[in-house]
Amino acid sequence: MRELKYNPTSFDFLKNDLKKLEYFFYDYTESLEGILRETVKNTLTISGKRIRPSLFLICARNENYNIDYLLPAAAAIEIIHTASLIHDDIIDKSILRRGKRTIHYTYDNDTAKFVGDYLFTHTFSLLNSYKIPRILEEMSYAAQFLVIGEFNQLKTKRNLKQSEEVYLEKINEKTSSLFRLSCVLGGILSGSDEKNIENMKKFGEYIGISFQINDDLIDVDINGSSINVGKPIGNDFKQGDITLPFIYGLRDPVFKKALKPLLNKSSFSQEELKKMLNLLSNTDAIKTTRDKFNFYLLKAREIISLIDGEERKKGLEKVCDYIMQATNLL
Repeated sequence: MRELKYNPTSFDFLKNDLKKLEYFFYDYTESLEGILRETVKNTLTISGKRIRPSLFLICARNENYNIDYLLPAAAAIEIIHTASLIHDDIIDKSILRRGKRTIHYTYDNDTAKFVGDYLFTHTFSLLNSYKIPRILEEMSYAAQFLVIGEFNQLKTKRNLKQSEEVYLEKINEKTSSLFRLSCVLGGILSGSDEKNIENMKKFGEYIGISFQINDDLIDVDINGSSINVGKPIGNDFKQGDITLPFIYGLRDPVFKKALKPLLNKSSFSQEELKKMLNLLSNTDAIKTTRDKFNFYLLKAREIISLIDGEERKKGLEKVCDYIMQATNLL
């Protein structure tokens, strides 16, 4: 059996299970042909954090835990996430994704669209193998929210007047939808009762929001921590996305005055970007964003005590610790 590169989150207790997931992806891509095989292989098997399938596997923990039974659902969650990234890259005209050239940049937009659509539809095939209607229903809800969130992000690009409430609604749709799905599917396939599934769903929502806010912080880190996670500094702003640090920063009149001219330009230099991020760091925006991050992470931690199962609780605490550790590096 081929040895695969493996670099997921630092959840040692899931190491063997996540390695099985990597082999699942390898076998899946090997079954494809032509451009589809090449493009899927270059996106799906380039390990990201795998945090969504990790959440799923944690929530699926019970006395009858069986990784082979759970693999199709874990794969479906990561595959639909990958499909959404392919579509994101087209919209944002991104050249790189995790250090590799994006599909639309290597080939063309149509190829990337079809690959994303193929992966998107394949998730339903994987989940249908369980013959549990509710699983497909939950996936449908998550997919709808994902698309709505993407559409709302498009509508608000370069809009300096959007509020914190609008931002939170967008990331609740676009980011938290798959975090919620991961937790809910874990609850369903472990046979959990409705009360536990609902609490897992809330955990997924809160951890998804805190995860996205942390990503926003990484994007504006002038110390270059974004480089360490394979993401160029200020990338969100370059693409016209007004993230939470900017929403808070715009409350400062000096920063707001400096920001407006940049948004009216079709492109700007790295020096202009760094100057703008330095101005942002001189406002209260970073601290306020961190406070909001801590607020949602605390809400996630509070929910854990309401979820049954010691293994689950310990696993979900590790997820919170992982995200907290990431923001402490900034």
